[in-house]
Amino acid sequence: MAKNSTAEISKALKFQISESYKNARTNLAYSLIKKGCKKIVFTSPSKSEGKTSTAVNVAIALSQQVDTKVAVIDCDLRRPEAHACLEVSPKYGLANYLNNECSLEEAITKIDSPALDFISYGVIPPNPSELLSSQAMEDLVSELENMYDYIIFDTPPVNMVVDVIPMVRLVDGVVMVAKHNQTTHPEFKKAVDTLKRNKAKILGVIINQIPSVNVSKGGYYLRSKKSNTYYG
Repeated sequence: MAKNSTAEISKALKFQISESYKNARTNLAYSLIKKGCKKIVFTSPSKSEGKTSTAVNVAIALSQQVDTKVAVIDCDLRRPEAHACLEVSPKYGLANYLNNECSLEEAITKIDSPALDFISYGVIPPNPSELLSSQAMEDLVSELENMYDYIIFDTPPVNMVVDVIPMVRLVDGVVMVAKHNQTTHPEFKKAVDTLKRNKAKILGVIINQIPSVNVSKGGYYLRSKKSNTYYG
């Protein structure tokens, strides 16, 4: 029997990844049965665990549902990456808006999909925790609730900085992203304990880069291009 071609393998992996994000979308929908906008934080215990790519791809999967408007907000104001995942370079973003440097319309970037909008980080501020815990941030979330069915917040790793904590009180739940064969049990437990102390509703866990077995090659890891350091 001939081995599968590289193109066939690539196509199969892309399908598998797409289906995984659709499964995550379904699970989120059943975890948050409520009327109105559903607000979800994505975080991870530590660095380079794939939380940003996961948050963006789940948002894309959500936006593919009929009559579902979705916004992704990059709340990682220290090492933002969501704009790279979406391949956009906005002039303004979250930090600009919170500092009254632009309007909300200017802060929102329209993605190719008509059902998906994006608010980038804007600029790297000296006080990210203060901005995310400000009244301006709370007011922004309230305004966006009237515009979207889902809001996905990409936040920094919970074990590394406190920035995610003020976001917990503004959302309906938290999704934890962990990486197969990298995230340790102590790191994961510490993150969960921190979120629970702050009364976060943990909706579930998404495990990245679990080996996908293929008969012709033996096994694959779905790798992401991440740097080895999170914060300088």
